Amino acid sequence: MSSRNALTFLKTYIASPNVTGAVAPSSRGLALALTSPLRAHDGPARILEVGAGTGPVTRVIGECMGADDRLDVCEIQPELADVLEAGPLNQGKLLTAKNEGRVRLIRAPIQEVDAASSYDFVISGLPFTAFDLESVREIVSVIRRSMKPGGVFSYFEYIALRAIGRNLGFKATRDRLKPVSVFLDEMIANHQVNRQSVMLNIPPAYARHLVFAEPQSNDA
Repeated sequence: MSSRNALTFLKTYIASPNVTGAVAPSSRGLALALTSPLRAHDGPARILEVGAGTGPVTRVIGECMGADDRLDVCEIQPELADVLEAGPLNQGKLLTAKNEGRVRLIRAPIQEVDAASSYDFVISGLPFTAFDLESVREIVSVIRRSMKPGGVFSYFEYIALRAIGRNLGFKATRDRLKPVSVFLDEMIANHQVNRQSVMLNIPPAYARHLVFAEPQSNDA
């Protein structure tokens, strides 16, 4: 990643820490872990990346995209979407796929993505631990509705961050994070099929891979 893009990411975090959720972009090691189910997949796939940031995971997705794969990249932050458009989405296989109409950039929250039961893979960089419970529930519900049966949802969380926040954070942080953590733990217990530890990341992180038994209904 260029120093300019890293600075853009940091400035965006400072301006909106509850949306950006990280002080540094994902490492290549974390990007490889998050995309491991996609890279092991044969045949055409439709992919959604949510919260792409400056595009470290987007680049790795582009490296493993096949000729019939389709990718939607969702990024709500205007500055980061600009970096995506001028950088990863304007280079190499991603540029070719975009020119063929197989890649699109969605400058909107995932709640505005209208694609019921469409995606084989959803890869998220959204900071669940920075949101309140209602927001996390809504986002996960939208993700579940957007996925095909048997699709894989991959996301990351920083190792020990939830435990630290629940026990050592300010009271407002503890009060917000505790119900979010309970929700995430239940989701992990019920749906996680694999977890990878990535120590070469700032901070170290887990890449979690989940398969939901069925799409989330609209009234959930």
